[in-house]
Amino acid sequence: MQPASPASLLEYARRLASQGRWPEVRECLASLATVGDAPQDRDTGLLLAQSEFATGAVETARTRLEDLIRSHPEDAPLHYEAAAMALDAGHFDAAEAHAASCIRLSPNHFGAWLVAGFARAGLGERDRSLGALLRAIRLAERADPRRLPPAIRQGLSEASRRVRQRLAEVLDASLDPVAREYGEADVARLRKGAAIFAGFAPPSFAHPLWRPGLFYIPDLPVRMFFEREEFDWHALAEAAYPAIRGELLACLEDAEAAGFSPYVDHAEGTHEAQVWAEVNRSRRWSSLHFFRHGEPRPAAHARCPATSAMLAAVDLQRIPGYGPEAMFSVLQPGARIPPHYGSVNGRLIVHLPLVVPPDCGGLRVGTETRGWEEGRLLIFDDSFQHEAWNHSDAVRTVLIFDTWNPALSPGEREATRAVLIAVQGFEAALLGEAGVPG
Repeated sequence: MQPASPASLLEYARRLASQGRWPEVRECLASLATVGDAPQDRDTGLLLAQSEFATGAVETARTRLEDLIRSHPEDAPLHYEAAAMALDAGHFDAAEAHAASCIRLSPNHFGAWLVAGFARAGLGERDRSLGALLRAIRLAERADPRRLPPAIRQGLSEASRRVRQRLAEVLDASLDPVAREYGEADVARLRKGAAIFAGFAPPSFAHPLWRPGLFYIPDLPVRMFFEREEFDWHALAEAAYPAIRGELLACLEDAEAAGFSPYVDHAEGTHEAQVWAEVNRSRRWSSLHFFRHGEPRPAAHARCPATSAMLAAVDLQRIPGYGPEAMFSVLQPGARIPPHYGSVNGRLIVHLPLVVPPDCGGLRVGTETRGWEEGRLLIFDDSFQHEAWNHSDAVRTVLIFDTWNPALSPGEREATRAVLIAVQGFEAALLGEAGVPG
């Protein structure tokens, strides 16, 4: 038996709606005398429009919603509902217009961005569509997926597939010029890596402790440490050790003035801050950068000319936005760098040990552990899980820089550059296309 009062009748209709019993919802609300002549009754009108849409009265539902919106023009949820109905009905212009109104009122409404993206696709605007879908995905990352309606989860899944498909196309296209110059064989591993990165091929890591955090190049030899003699510049780098050590010691006389700062800097309360708790925002592990994400630090180069000259002479991995990375790295007594992974397995990390106290400790990479010797290069693949520690009662300092994995051919180096540059610009370009719907 239905309740008698309008309020209890509306609540009863909501319970029916939560069970998907839309014909009964429509019948229930039809008995409310206020429904037919009072579109200003926002909650009743919205529920009735939803029941009409669900039972096939699509245009009746859309007309009812338009009437409600004229009475409540600043109601973001009404605009979103109208956008979703218009999208389902194939009215893409109306869907984008209502999504735009919802986003104007509620800029982080990822459901509205999702509708805008699919509406733009229906209008044939692929890049603008993907930009809106990517924005929806990024905004939805803040939500608990278990609390999202099934339709939203399905929409986000489809949005992800479309964005990943576009990413795969962009990465593949970035490799075509390299293939023309060096041959298809020199981009084969990178094409496989691109498919993994875009999510269209499963990763097949050749070692359980090998997990590049950004990009995995398949089929490279499983090697944790590399021998210094494999690199024709190793003697040049080691010969510069006395001068570089002298520049380091001069910088350490006033570390703050020289520009040393904590290497790890994550906002308190974040997951990253918890993982790196021992050294986060702490001078227990500090650094002075000569290059950071490929950008030179002129003050450090000017202060340390011998270090700068050596770095200019060796084979650094140079990729705009990524490398080289080069720095003095200072680990205080008793400090430990927790296990972590580097970003790309086509890169190797080089340590030139400058100050190594007795019984200092060591560096574990994967399943191998080695110690530092002053003036003698230590070279490893940091995309294996690795950690370092200083058990002595004095500081340990090394010069760190990166170089190429010698297993990569010249063509594969160019292919790696091309892919990583494409990855770097992909999201920014798409989000730039997102704009504001309308």
